[in-house]
Amino acid sequence: MSAILDPQSTLKRQMVLVVLILTVVGTTIATIIHRLQLHTHPLHLINPPLFAITSLILLIRLYTKPESLQQVINLSLFQSVMFVVMPGWFHSLKAFTSSNITLVDNLPPTSSVSLMLMTFMLITLRPQRLLKATILVWIGVAGPILTYFIFNPEELYSLRGLDLLISFGPVMGTQIALIFLHNRLQSMVESLYAERLQYYAQIIERQSIRQKALEQAFTQIHNGPLQTLALLQRDVQTEQISQTEFLQRLNSLNSEIRAVGHSLTDKDSTSSKSVSSLETLESPTSENCLRLGEGTSIDLNLPLHNLLHEVYSLTLKRNLTCFHTIRVKVRNFAPITQPSLTLEMKRDLCLWLEEALCNVGKHARGVTRIVIMGEEREGNYILKVQDNGCGLKPGREQQGTKHSHLLAKRLGGKFRRESVPKGGVICELFWKV
Repeated sequence: MSAILDPQSTLKRQMVLVVLILTVVGTTIATIIHRLQLHTHPLHLINPPLFAITSLILLIRLYTKPESLQQVINLSLFQSVMFVVMPGWFHSLKAFTSSNITLVDNLPPTSSVSLMLMTFMLITLRPQRLLKATILVWIGVAGPILTYFIFNPEELYSLRGLDLLISFGPVMGTQIALIFLHNRLQSMVESLYAERLQYYAQIIERQSIRQKALEQAFTQIHNGPLQTLALLQRDVQTEQISQTEFLQRLNSLNSEIRAVGHSLTDKDSTSSKSVSSLETLESPTSENCLRLGEGTSIDLNLPLHNLLHEVYSLTLKRNLTCFHTIRVKVRNFAPITQPSLTLEMKRDLCLWLEEALCNVGKHARGVTRIVIMGEEREGNYILKVQDNGCGLKPGREQQGTKHSHLLAKRLGGKFRRESVPKGGVICELFWKV
């Protein structure tokens, strides 16, 4: 199965494939030429064909398994160094120990291969390893040859000697300097790239925070002032309210709207301030408190089942029409074995329960019994609100239902709201713990 590579790795893989193909072709040609020569050193009969075989094996592996790119690069560098270093050391030692053999006449053309090897290292190695590896290769390849010329300066007067001296001296030194410059430039590019990624991450984080703030603001307004306004509108339409009560409820609605506004502005100001002491960290702020629609704030640091009980108790005390007819209340909130629940998750779950209860108080005409359960079953935590009221009215999906589906998606669970055959509505949210 082929691995999915990023564009940079794909380009590097293509380059390595081309280099391996050229290496196989070049070493094959060298093998044929050495075989046709009458007097060829045994090392020249072994080195090129062995280099060609190993390069072909690496080529096939990289072509069939793209995910082995780094392994093939390391093995290619290792074999290249061995096949370049070994002839240089062998012929240098042989020229040192024999007075009848000169290095310039017996050394194979390794200077071009050495420059190609260092260029290959420049492209494939990481900056942290490149400069050290290049210096080691230079010492390994050029060290014995330059040392030999120091003790045998007469060979430098030949064209071959001058070519070797310039190739393994100034040329490779210049290439190392360029590699050092390349390292610095690449480090600067990587630093700029990391800063850009960090900047994008901050933008995404701010957008996420802004989106959550909007959702929470909508939920607070929906569970508080909008519920009061809907009941007031209904009572005015049915003419079941006096002018005095109408004014009182308008004042109450005004207070609820102002309270929501204060809670939102306080949250914004709190998030913009830095925490400067341990006491500030331990004191309750708007970040770890939840303001319910009826005006009470609860501490989100409490266990989830305690928070759900608080929401249940405070919400059912609200002056919603259908709450007045409830005679039987069944509730049970079992502890949850999910230590990874964040304050945001707790906030969303509490607001979900508040909205589900408000929907009962607002729409469940004729309700006499309500069941609120929170229990862990078969690896899931199930939060359920069920009533025996008039059931769901046909119509389009409301905004609260859309928020419930979004919450279920964030939790990795599911949400359902449907009518019960015997009458009433069941509203259920469950997720894996």
